[in-house]
Amino acid sequence: MVMRAVYISLVALNLTACQHLADYSWPTNSAPIKANKPQVISKPISKPTSTIKQQPVVVAPVERVEPKDDLPVTTPTITKPVLPPPVLVQPNRKLADGRDMPAVQGLLVTASEHLRVGKLEEAATSLERAQRLAPQSATVYQRLAEVRLQQGRTIEAEQLARKGLSYAQGNAQQAALWHLVAQAAERQGKQDAANQARNKALQLEMAGDRG
Repeated sequence: MVMRAVYISLVALNLTACQHLADYSWPTNSAPIKANKPQVISKPISKPTSTIKQQPVVVAPVERVEPKDDLPVTTPTITKPVLPPPVLVQPNRKLADGRDMPAVQGLLVTASEHLRVGKLEEAATSLERAQRLAPQSATVYQRLAEVRLQQGRTIEAEQLARKGLSYAQGNAQQAALWHLVAQAAERQGKQDAANQARNKALQLEMAGDRG
């Protein structure tokens, strides 16, 4: 009895084990084939990206060049056109002659009368008054220089004659004044100055008054 019970138990165990075995029978058309395959989830294939390492940009320092004082500074040469010198037109001098003034004419006549009778100082006084009225009259300077020369005041006579040359208008009047300079210089013993003055007087006389 015991052996039978054991046998029944073994048979029961075998049946139970057979139920848990997989079905390896050939499939028919009526039933689809079901395979217990693990589900594979497809992932997008990502290509490995190449990593580009950026090299740091190295900026070289700019060297500052200091100007040197010993270097010569060259400037461009600009050639300017050479212009002829301007022609200066001297205006006609309007002299304060005054010799035609009635007062000056009267004083000149009075001086001539004093000279005729030998009154040299009175003649000089009249001419000095005329000079104050006509300070640029070469005629008054010439007459006064003649009086001072007669008085023996040769230095003053030469100065008056040279002053009159500054206002003389014609060659004849300039020649007469140079003759007075020559006489006054000769009496002072200045022979060279006298000869030069006399030569200038002769040249003016030869040239004459033109026009």
